[in-house]
Amino acid sequence: MSTDVTNDGGGPTGLRPWQVLASRPLLDRRPWLWVEEQDVVLSNGHAINGYILAPARDYAVIFALTSDGRVPLVRQYKHGLGRVAKDLPAGYLDDAAESPLACARRELAEETGLVSDRWQHLGSFPVDTNRGPTATHAFLAREARPAGALHLDETESLLCEFHPLAEIGEMISRGEVTSVASVACALLALRELGI
Repeated sequence: MSTDVTNDGGGPTGLRPWQVLASRPLLDRRPWLWVEEQDVVLSNGHAINGYILAPARDYAVIFALTSDGRVPLVRQYKHGLGRVAKDLPAGYLDDAAESPLACARRELAEETGLVSDRWQHLGSFPVDTNRGPTATHAFLAREARPAGALHLDETESLLCEFHPLAEIGEMISRGEVTSVASVACALLALRELGI
């Protein structure tokens, strides 16, 4: 049973969208980032001036499993962290016309040299619901097999490592897999695989 949340005055607030009174772009670095400031009125009547929205590009993350039970992880420097990180293969959708699955196929091939004919969409999830609709699209690729060399963008420098499937859960528990998107995708894939 659910109930309405109440405001400080004790009355029901409902779950209505906020009213946007004004909107101002602050930064336009599309396709990478767009920052907008809004003056809004919440459903309970409280006003917020200068609420920040910062949508970015959707991206796909891939848990690939080879026929011999290995999972590729990529190790690369992440400037936002200021250090090397280890994560699942992932990348931005090229544009609005590229589907999440097409992006996942492309990124797996580019970053690992692998392809797969057995793809399963594990879900699409908003990254930060307070800042925008940017989503991560999680995929499981079974029976991944080598198909050629890596094809990295000029902005990428990475190492692809293969780890036994049985070790992935422990690596996550030890904090060796860095991003929440990689952790979520891996846990969904492990559940799907019955591990």
